[in-house]
Amino acid sequence: MRQATILGAGISGLTTSFFMGHENCLIYESKPYYGGHIYSEIRDGFTWDDGPHVSFTESEFVQELFAESVGGAFEEFETIVGNYHQGHWLDHPAQSNLYQVPEPLRTKCLESFLEARKSEPFTDLPGDYREWLHRAFGPVFADTFPAAYTRKYWTTEPENLGVDWIGKRIFYPEVEDVRAGYFGPLQRKTYWVKKFRYPSNGGFLAYAHRFAKGAQINYCKTVQRIHFGRRELRFHDGSEASYEALISTLPLPVLIKAAEDVPDDVRDAAAALRCTNFLQVEVAVRHPCPRPEQWIYVYDEDKLSTRISVTEHFSPNNAPKGMSGLAVEVYGSDYRPLPAQPGWGSVGERVKTELIQMGLIENAAAIASSHVRYSPWGNVIFDHQRRGALKTINDFLDGVGVTRIGRFAEWKYLMTHDCALHSRRVAEGLKTMVNA
Repeated sequence: MRQATILGAGISGLTTSFFMGHENCLIYESKPYYGGHIYSEIRDGFTWDDGPHVSFTESEFVQELFAESVGGAFEEFETIVGNYHQGHWLDHPAQSNLYQVPEPLRTKCLESFLEARKSEPFTDLPGDYREWLHRAFGPVFADTFPAAYTRKYWTTEPENLGVDWIGKRIFYPEVEDVRAGYFGPLQRKTYWVKKFRYPSNGGFLAYAHRFAKGAQINYCKTVQRIHFGRRELRFHDGSEASYEALISTLPLPVLIKAAEDVPDDVRDAAAALRCTNFLQVEVAVRHPCPRPEQWIYVYDEDKLSTRISVTEHFSPNNAPKGMSGLAVEVYGSDYRPLPAQPGWGSVGERVKTELIQMGLIENAAAIASSHVRYSPWGNVIFDHQRRGALKTINDFLDGVGVTRIGRFAEWKYLMTHDCALHSRRVAEGLKTMVNA
């Protein structure tokens, strides 16, 4: 078959090469290591992922694939997810656990919800996310909780977002769910992720080791120029390569910016795409975490902390015994930029203060170390210009024969298992074309 050239050695690039046969693929990776967004860094006995990564797929194929990747050495947990709001801890999702919201806000949330549900909320498609939230939960709960979190996590106002990304990611409760959750805990889990798996050792990156074994990876190869017409690649180190079939896992703006033979409308479309980036403040603590949650959402808009992961609650081997690793995400984007260096240090100091205020750290003396890490790619922002811009880009790339796989290459809300399944479909499709 034709040799495939793959840009990027993240989970999408590695699994594509694995399914196609490593002998049929050549991978170019800009970093000196593989893993991409699922890379795990081990430092001072702690394992830090690039944001919280878990495998919660219901696909038996992916479950078995990942289990084999770590030789069956994985942890499996029921999800325990929490919310923090103005000194109060709420089970997740908050909309079905109103009993933990203090009065008078608790009753106001219920009354607003019931008023919103007097008529069928979705007889027509909401025009934006703010409208969806108001019709789903009522204005009081919507504005207090998810709208506030939207400004922190998505870094823009809810009305600036569409609704095509929601799916089952946000629990849409029935009236009786909210009524019952007003008086006490429901007798069933309403969070869409019920259980998850995570490697026992080595962080989430351990799932990628099997796929990388035998792969032909050229490291430290950052793409500088691409000419689709001539099928040529040029890298920052001055080297060049040609390709027969090109598979890109690069973020679309990066791919289009490097391309020489791209129409202006496609360049404009790529420039219109928006995504978040984030600072991850990694705090090593000299005592166990006092909370049981694996991750926590923070709604207070006066706090930088947006989502907090407790590393040892993914695997006990992620932190030294008797210690805790708290990974705190702080988000930015073109809509609301992160502070430039050297301001990251002040972000770290403020986050540590917030963790003490929230009771996750006993006091400043309990902090063993801290580190601030920058991640340029967080999540696709599903604003209103995304769909039109994406169509323009995809139509062009389809026309020049470039296959895209992965969250930022497809510009979708994809999880690790989605990427692995798409990689398999792409590999099978290319094999079929060659053998036809």
